[in-house]
Amino acid sequence: MATFGKATFNAAKYASSRPTYPKQLFDFVFKFHERTQGARWDTAVDVGCGTGQATVELTPFRHIVGVDPSARMIEQAREGVKTRLAGLDLSKQIEFVQSPAEDLASLQDGSVDLIIAAQACHWFKWDKFWPEVARVLRKNGTFAAWGYSEFRLSRFPSATRIINDYAQGADAANSLGTYWERPGRTILDEHLVAVPDPREGVPGKFSEFEHVYFTAPHYPDLPDA
Repeated sequence: MATFGKATFNAAKYASSRPTYPKQLFDFVFKFHERTQGARWDTAVDVGCGTGQATVELTPFRHIVGVDPSARMIEQAREGVKTRLAGLDLSKQIEFVQSPAEDLASLQDGSVDLIIAAQACHWFKWDKFWPEVARVLRKNGTFAAWGYSEFRLSRFPSATRIINDYAQGADAANSLGTYWERPGRTILDEHLVAVPDPREGVPGKFSEFEHVYFTAPHYPDLPDA
C-alpha cells in the first residue's frame, strides 16, 4: 500500500484499470442494511476508497464520504466523481477526505449509517479500526467489506494452477509472488478470513458478524462461512 503514497504514483492510470463492482453486490449490501428495523439512509462512508469506484455506487444515501490515506487517490476521486455516472455530477452529494481508515476524526460519533470497504480492508489495522467503526456507526448501522482474489477462467479450470503459480510463486524471475506487499495480499487471497470478529475487539458494540462467499463450481476451495 505504500506505493499509493509515492509522489510518482499515477492515480489516473490506476483508476482506468481498476475493476468496478456489479450492481447485484450493492443491492445485496443495501438489502442487508435495510432488514434492520430503524435502519437509516442518511450517511454512507467508503473507507480505503481509492479513486472512488465503489463510492459513487452509494447514492441511495443522502450524504456520501470517501476516505483514503493517499492524496493522489483523493485528487483523482474528486475529479472522477464529476462525470462518473452517465455524465451526472455527484460532487454535491459526495465528498472525499484524506485520512487513514483507522482515524475517522472528520466523522461525528453515531453519525454514519453504512460503512463499506471495497478491496481495501486487508490493509487495515483492526485493533484501531474496529473502535472507530463502533464510534461513528449509528445504532442499527452496517459495516460491509469485500474483496476479490485471483481471477479464474471458468471454462478452463485446469488453468487455475498456472494462474496461481504465476501470481503467487516464489520465483521472482518468473512470477509475481515476491512483489506483493504482505501480509495484506495474503489476507486478501485467503478471502479475508483473517479479519477479526469485532464482537471480540469491541464487546457489546456489534450484534452480528458473518462471511458471505460468491463463487462458482470452478472455485470450490473456499473456507467455511
